[in-house]
Amino acid sequence: MSQKPNPENTQNNAQEIISAFLDGILTEEENQRFLKRLETDETARELYLEMMNTDSLLQWEQGQTEPLPELFCLTPERDTVTSSVDPGVVSARKQLTVMRYALATTVVACLFLTVLLLMDSTPARAVTRLDSSDGVPAAMIIEEHQADWERTEWTQDVSKPLVPGWLKLKSGRALIDFLSGTTVALEGPAELGINSDNRAYLKTGRLAVVGSARHHEFTLTTAKLTLLSESASFGLSVNDDEQTELHVFSGSVSITQSQEKPDSNMKQDQTPETTDELVVSAGQSILFDSAGQEVSRQLADQSLFPTRDQFAVADPPGDIPALNFAAHKIEPYSFQDGQYELPTHYQLIEQGKGIRLWGNAWKTLEVNTEITPNTVIEFDFRSLHEGQIHGFGFDKDKTYNKGNQVFQIYGYEAWSHIGQQFNTYTGTGWKRFRIRVGRYLTGNYRYLHFIADEDVIARAESQFRNVRIYEAPTKQ
Repeated sequence: MSQKPNPENTQNNAQEIISAFLDGILTEEENQRFLKRLETDETARELYLEMMNTDSLLQWEQGQTEPLPELFCLTPERDTVTSSVDPGVVSARKQLTVMRYALATTVVACLFLTVLLLMDSTPARAVTRLDSSDGVPAAMIIEEHQADWERTEWTQDVSKPLVPGWLKLKSGRALIDFLSGTTVALEGPAELGINSDNRAYLKTGRLAVVGSARHHEFTLTTAKLTLLSESASFGLSVNDDEQTELHVFSGSVSITQSQEKPDSNMKQDQTPETTDELVVSAGQSILFDSAGQEVSRQLADQSLFPTRDQFAVADPPGDIPALNFAAHKIEPYSFQDGQYELPTHYQLIEQGKGIRLWGNAWKTLEVNTEITPNTVIEFDFRSLHEGQIHGFGFDKDKTYNKGNQVFQIYGYEAWSHIGQQFNTYTGTGWKRFRIRVGRYLTGNYRYLHFIADEDVIARAESQFRNVRIYEAPTKQ
């Protein structure tokens, strides 16, 4: 751990001040001064990235079980967007772009989170609410069933993308997509704190993790417990007395007790005491008391929690014809198609009702559609070779930029501006996707594009068929 630097040398010693910032030993004034420096000093930003990647991960892991509010900060894993493959395989150009983008968003998020989520055992304390434009979007409410939200100065507007902050659901149910890849069904009454796109804090109430991207970790915390899952589905409830009940339906969940913050006088060579990890497997449930101690074990009961079926999008109204690719002109989509002079190919399949892309291909066609909050797109997808990004998107022109919504459904690369909640394809056979795109964008869109992105070896393949766009209500 670094020694706290002399304030007089702070501006001139970048390595010392970054080390102290990562160790969390700067004063609030020094933190503010350092953050302002990052905004204008590119050399300091690059040094920060290098030191964060080499030094900070271990320190963060040692402290990740601290209670709220210290937990409310983006993790190092999300600061530098990672993938499930060897980083050496991923395009150096894209990694550099992603790292710089992620750094900017992380600095903004961590600056506000402690103030935003600092609360006593009762939520009466006023906390300034941030609009989605002021923070980094972390989640989206995509479905609601008779949801009655409490609107206060410390809760956020559920009609907008959710930034780190609080939600209070008085009654009803809501389906929440965390953009890193987890879908949560929340049942009122409940209070949920959103930490980041892969972390949340359940103060009271009941929820279930009902969907997850491949190879994805998600952390839920309570007042006394920290739960880590890897693409597991489970239910969690916390009552007003802070008793916690966990039911695991698939996969497994690791549990540790949240630790008190180490004494500030602890010597640098001392390590705070940790608790043993408890792994709860599918089919098991455990009840914990208000101190986080195990009380009893039983069989898991999924009927106690909301399910994904309760939020399923209704079937298409009538016979909706599939998109006929043969009747459309297929064109390159912006500079992404064949980027870096790599091969890009496509062919029509399924008698014109489908398209196959391979290489480093981004292809677009004109659809001229009005997207409303109830607009749904459904299609079948398969791939015989995984690339970096497989998916689709809508655009008003044929000019790609990071503000365009891309829906990723497969691929090993995670861009900071592309959500992973739909990245669920497992690499086997055809899979049907049905996505309410109107929760993410609305308005007139002229083009629909399809993606098989691989700018390393240009071997990605995407196949789409039976593409339908229609208006459909949610099942009640």
